[in-house]
Amino acid sequence: MRTIPILPSQLAVTTIFNSIESLGFVNIASKVFSGEQAESRQEANLHVSTKKVYTQGLKNLKQQDLHAAIKKFTATININPNFAPAYNDRGVGRYKLGDKQSAIADLTTAIELNPYRAKYYSNRAFMLAGLKDYAGAIADYNSALLLNPNLAQAYFNRGSIHLQMENSLAALADFESAIRLDRNFGKAYFNRGVTRYKLREVQGAFEDFQKAVGLFKQQARMDCYQDAVAKLRQLCY
Repeated sequence: MRTIPILPSQLAVTTIFNSIESLGFVNIASKVFSGEQAESRQEANLHVSTKKVYTQGLKNLKQQDLHAAIKKFTATININPNFAPAYNDRGVGRYKLGDKQSAIADLTTAIELNPYRAKYYSNRAFMLAGLKDYAGAIADYNSALLLNPNLAQAYFNRGSIHLQMENSLAALADFESAIRLDRNFGKAYFNRGVTRYKLREVQGAFEDFQKAVGLFKQQARMDCYQDAVAKLRQLCY
């Protein structure tokens, strides 16, 4: 049975910036800062520089100018080596260019810097799955879902790996979780249909393919629509 491949999801990043206040003295032309204030001001300037270069990298990444994006994210890391989002996004760019090992190294660094961001685990899991490290990918999806149990895409991706590994019951549970979180997730219905057919639940498989056909048509995803129609025809004959 053909399984719809895992698709990467895009990353949204929120950066928090510190604000500082300077002390001004009446009738004194220049401002005087304590050592602590000067350090705070330097830190604020660092955040501003980080934001500026990082934002340029995000624009390049969105435009699929991957080489430029990687340069900007590397420059961001040079400014602030502890800025985890830059490692994540550089990893995404490197993966798209085929540099998979460097991409995984970047995601590993992002996770080390911020082990509480579900998206970093999910991104690394996707990359590990591409290298057929299914055990590592499942472990990362497990971590992502512990941090955020509302990631429909992570359930779908993990379910797709279970399906490839012929673990149909685990796959079925993951596709059901994905559908519970997103009732319009056509690919989850399709893959659940494949799984149900493997489990000899022919009627359930038929209903899932039928649902997938309707969703794919509504969403104008004609390649997926044709696949789902073909599955229905196989069940009818």
